Amino acid sequence: MQQSSQVHVKLTPVYGVIIAVICMALTVVFYLTHQYGKLWTDFCTSLVFLVGVMLSVVHYNGRHHQHTSTISSFMMGLKTTLLATFLLAVFSLVFYFLVIGEEGHHMIQDEFVGDANVISNMNFGQQRFWIMFVGTVLFANIAMGVLAAFLAALVFKANQKTTEDE
Repeated sequence: MQQSSQVHVKLTPVYGVIIAVICMALTVVFYLTHQYGKLWTDFCTSLVFLVGVMLSVVHYNGRHHQHTSTISSFMMGLKTTLLATFLLAVFSLVFYFLVIGEEGHHMIQDEFVGDANVISNMNFGQQRFWIMFVGTVLFANIAMGVLAAFLAALVFKANQKTTEDE
């Protein structure tokens, strides 16, 4: 007689790490293909957050046999969002200061003329990074994750009823 041992894996770290790793890979690919810093690349990472968090809530609800509350499903998505955002924020800071900050990137720093513009272009590149970091990495990804968690929790909630029992 074979016994099956089910290992209960916490889904929040699994999906949070998967979402963050996919976004990190996209960041590196965009950097290597000289697309880093363009607006459409930020939409790709936001799409990964949206789809990833929705899948995590659906999987969480399925793992609990459709008997989860809306609040617990939402909290699962929110925790996944916060973990993925934290990991991506740490990666973005390290990537910027180790790779882009040292050599400069053609999308962040424009060509300069003369010695007087070197400092102003460096400061402009740093300001542009911080705007991108706060706006995209933190705000947009958290907003997309919260939206995805909210939508998935409402759509896939347990015991949905459209009519009252008579």
